[in-house]
Amino acid sequence: MSEMKKYTDVVRLGHRTTEGVLTADDYVVVYEKLDGANASFTLNPETHELEAFSRNRKLDSENNLRGFYEYTQKIDPEDLNSDYIYFGEWLVKHKVDYGVNKNEFYLFDIYDKKDGVYLSHVDVVAEAFRIGLTLAPILYAGKYRGFEHLQNFVGRSALADELAGGEGVVVKNVSYRDNFGKQLFVKVVSDSFREMQPQKAPRDPAKLNAEQTFVRTFATKGRVDKLLRKMVDEGVIEEKFDLSDMGVILSHLGGRVYDDLIKEESDSLSQDFEEKAVRKAIGKFVPVLVREIIEEETKREAV
Repeated sequence: MSEMKKYTDVVRLGHRTTEGVLTADDYVVVYEKLDGANASFTLNPETHELEAFSRNRKLDSENNLRGFYEYTQKIDPEDLNSDYIYFGEWLVKHKVDYGVNKNEFYLFDIYDKKDGVYLSHVDVVAEAFRIGLTLAPILYAGKYRGFEHLQNFVGRSALADELAGGEGVVVKNVSYRDNFGKQLFVKVVSDSFREMQPQKAPRDPAKLNAEQTFVRTFATKGRVDKLLRKMVDEGVIEEKFDLSDMGVILSHLGGRVYDDLIKEESDSLSQDFEEKAVRKAIGKFVPVLVREIIEEETKREAV
């Protein structure tokens, strides 16, 4: 089996780690951020077999990422470069309705295992054309012209049923390297997918400590919904989950919310925060959001 590699974390633009990633005259590519399941495949150079992966595990006929494994079995291994990992979005139903464009793989990046880098935009396009893969929609390619220019593309979608129904954008400057020599890509999401929300001051500020305020600000319905969809992709819960699944959902969700918050939003926490207090706040606040999501989903399906 090939060593599994997760796709690099795409960091919210504005997070402290993104300082300097985009500067004037950098060549950037702006992709539509698709609301599906992260997936990849590669050719094992020893067995010459194609291996498929979700974000977290190797796939097979039983753990098939809602049909992605079967899709990859139709690809001719002889067409693949064994040095490459092909990353993309398997467009199964999450929050955005992609209509006739769903259940398709959209390539958004290629990782060169030999050189340890993600390929340039030109090389990704050339490789996609060579083996007949569909590219994720590219909304802009050229010099970086500032945040306001990026905002023009946020929410646009080339694949969703609604033109303005997109999740957001991913911006890649493949020439950038952080202090550890790693590439870093950033994202800007549309309002309906924002993973933070303005926090209104409580009537009695003493009732909420710093950890509770942090959770209520960043553990939004959008973030929880995203994590629920990932649980569907991984087979933890069924696609049409309901209130009867609350026990299973909550037993898996708390740790995922905590990990996601720390990964994405830790720069909004003081260094002396108490992990136990954050987890306790998640356990109290997130079940309310899960119930609201389920009830909203039930109403939509009933229409």
